[in-house]
Amino acid sequence: MIPCVPLVLKAAIELGILKLLSKSYAQLSPTQIASRLSIKNPDAAVTIDRILRLLASCSFLSCTLTQDKAERPERMYGLGPLSKYYVSEQGATMASWLLLLLDEVSLRTCDSGKCDPFKLVNGVILFDYTRIDPRYNNHFNNAMKSMSTIFMGKFMDTHCRFKNAKMVVHVRGAVGECLELILSKHPDLRGINFDLPHVVKNGLSYPWQFHSCTDEFVIQLLKKFWNALPASGKVVIIDPVSPEYPGSDLVTRATFTSDMVMLALPPGGKDRTLREVEVVARAAGFSSPKVGCQVLNMWALELYKTA
Repeated sequence: MIPCVPLVLKAAIELGILKLLSKSYAQLSPTQIASRLSIKNPDAAVTIDRILRLLASCSFLSCTLTQDKAERPERMYGLGPLSKYYVSEQGATMASWLLLLLDEVSLRTCDSGKCDPFKLVNGVILFDYTRIDPRYNNHFNNAMKSMSTIFMGKFMDTHCRFKNAKMVVHVRGAVGECLELILSKHPDLRGINFDLPHVVKNGLSYPWQFHSCTDEFVIQLLKKFWNALPASGKVVIIDPVSPEYPGSDLVTRATFTSDMVMLALPPGGKDRTLREVEVVARAAGFSSPKVGCQVLNMWALELYKTA
């Protein structure tokens, strides 16, 4: 029963129901929803009603009980408290992230329970698979773009450490959404977006998220950064930071959920504790991480070059 809610929410997103409700000034009946979406199945209204009443009970939708012309009970639906995270005029929503995680490619990865499950199931690691599967690559890029837009907007309001910089290089910057946000706030900066060819050809960064890399790879990459940076240079990492104790608050649960995604998809990925970040930073020659700011479960960590 546990997977029902996210799978039903996925169906409502793919059918366009949430988008339709977001544009409606009034609640809609299942019959109205089926008609406006041009669904021809004669049983569509009944099926939609059964789907939406579950989402309403979980606060994704609002619901008002009325009567139809035959005085039979009829439910009218609109957006609910949680639906704001899945609809947006700018397209930056959790919907794209949900579609990625519940894609059949991602789901079959969760069945292996072994080291590097994505490669075991699909034959190649995640970042090579996105190169050969355009459909899944589109899901992946949309999810990264949405998360970037959601979090970077908040970070740019509080993290103002780019004022004295001349250049920003975004390693693994994907389609460039984060770099675009940074440059829009600091137009005097020069920006370089660095990622795989099949990624950067589709768009413009996201701050470097090293939670998708092994410790060995992170240390190796940080050493290259250390060698390339001037004395005043720094590395900014924006990533979830895992607490040492598994508390029950929403931020902690979000972080540990993110860690499960890292366990299943990228090879060797994990969400590190602050102590674990310090270990890889010092192994590469950097000072201990300095916390720039925090937005929900995402932290901005600054690594400064040491002598």
